[in-house]
Amino acid sequence: MDTSRRLPYGISNFARLIEDNYYYVDKTSYIESLEREANPYQFFIRPRKFGKSLFLSMLSWYYDINSANRFEELFGRFYIGSHPTPERNSYLVMAFNFSGVDTHDEETFRKSFANVVQQSAIGFLSKYRIIFANADELIRNINETQPGIAVLRIAYDAANDVGRKIFVIIDEYDHFANDLIAMGVDAIYKKQVRANGIVRDFYETLKIGTSDAVGRIFITGISPVMIDDLTSGFNIASNLTVEERYNEMLGFTQAEVEGIIKETGLNRKLAKVDIQNYYDGYKFHKDAPRRVYNPTMLLYYFNQLRMTGKEPENIIDDNLKT
Repeated sequence: MDTSRRLPYGISNFARLIEDNYYYVDKTSYIESLEREANPYQFFIRPRKFGKSLFLSMLSWYYDINSANRFEELFGRFYIGSHPTPERNSYLVMAFNFSGVDTHDEETFRKSFANVVQQSAIGFLSKYRIIFANADELIRNINETQPGIAVLRIAYDAANDVGRKIFVIIDEYDHFANDLIAMGVDAIYKKQVRANGIVRDFYETLKIGTSDAVGRIFITGISPVMIDDLTSGFNIASNLTVEERYNEMLGFTQAEVEGIIKETGLNRKLAKVDIQNYYDGYKFHKDAPRRVYNPTMLLYYFNQLRMTGKEPENIIDDNLKT
């Protein structure tokens, strides 16, 4: 019987990865490392398609109070399963993903950004209906009044009322900023991020939340530009991007690639590839002992090998070109 695990190409939901027998390169020890950091408000960037969304999904499943009864199922066979941290399954998780913000023009952008924030807050209140007795009333009021960024205060108050802390997780924090800069509409970017615009308002409100309801923050993206431009609007986060101890938190080392080949049953002769020559790799700190490789590139390559039995003509995944 074939006991090999499936290649996790394109999978960004941690629970699905575990449930459907995909192979997971164990990065759970970094949960322990991040929790031990003096500053619980953290910022971490990596290139596109580098496993950021999957890592955030893992954090969400680990810290969400609603997932406590699935801890052994999801994490039991990994490092953190036998080394659980004090804050395991103790948070209300509020997640934001800004990849879908419409940047067509300034008014559209403002409305789209506000809508992402509101819908995330509504999803947060809905997810914890069993904890928030007045969740339906709060959601109804949000839909009626459209409070914009002020919706965060509603979520903070709800968490404070039940004596719970919020873990804020932000994916693609800079997606719209990169779009605006690429489109050459610097005026919108400057007005909404650097001045008293809606983006600055969001991060200032997030910063205010750390005085009571917000216990942890983890932010990812591909560029440090926007977080730098927010200046005093959000000056509380530690940038862990180029810290040597986090060089291998995302991406695959050579040894991890060998583990993938072994555990997924790939033909070793076919999968024998000079990955440094093909994919170069990254060192995010000059003293880092090992390179890490883009996981989407490697999983695409291995997936093509498995499907066709031969090396793909194009070794670069088209998803990395868009």
